[in-house]
Amino acid sequence: MIFDAISPLMKEDALKLPKDTNIKVYMRHSIRFDNPVDGDYSNLLLTPEGIEIANRIGANLDVPIGRFYASPVKRCVQTATEIARGAGIENPEIEKVKPFAHIEGLGPALESGIGWYQFYYGLQNNIPEYTAGITLDEAALPMINAIFSVPSSEGELDLICSHDGHVVIIASALFDLKTGLEGENWCNFTEGIFFHGTRDDFTAYWRGEKKHFKNWKMN
Repeated sequence: MIFDAISPLMKEDALKLPKDTNIKVYMRHSIRFDNPVDGDYSNLLLTPEGIEIANRIGANLDVPIGRFYASPVKRCVQTATEIARGAGIENPEIEKVKPFAHIEGLGPALESGIGWYQFYYGLQNNIPEYTAGITLDEAALPMINAIFSVPSSEGELDLICSHDGHVVIIASALFDLKTGLEGENWCNFTEGIFFHGTRDDFTAYWRGEKKHFKNWKMN
């Protein structure tokens, strides 16, 4: 598959995906405007460059897009819309799903004074005082379950557009990603994880690594 994301490793992963099967991509939105002075990220939209990159991803895809899902946050819906537009799909039907916008424990942790990167560091290293007591598995499971609740059609790509923190949590749970207290090794714009298979038997691709999971955290 050709998936013209910013990340070179993601482009390489796409080329390794099996043909004629259903693929799901769980990705961060495209490039947005800088952090707001008032701290309210909810209304930040894509920059012109971010729109161009999303259009390019859609235009260069060599498989049909089956379904569009997104966090309800505007920049995620906008990214999915612009990818669709690049693929020649006007007015796509985008299902907005809360688990693609919500992270267990993040709100209480930030309210208690824990920093953004500190929260993820705590999840990755099992430091409950950084995470409001939430474990990495508890944060990742709702997202994984939601990904595999998306219906599958063979030979199509299902696109799920979410946020950097979500991709980081899934990559941490499945691939032992470590990001550091300053956000080192963080998820880039349009970067994400490819999946194929079913909830009880799936394969995932992230930054050049491929892993197979059987009954992951289903007990």
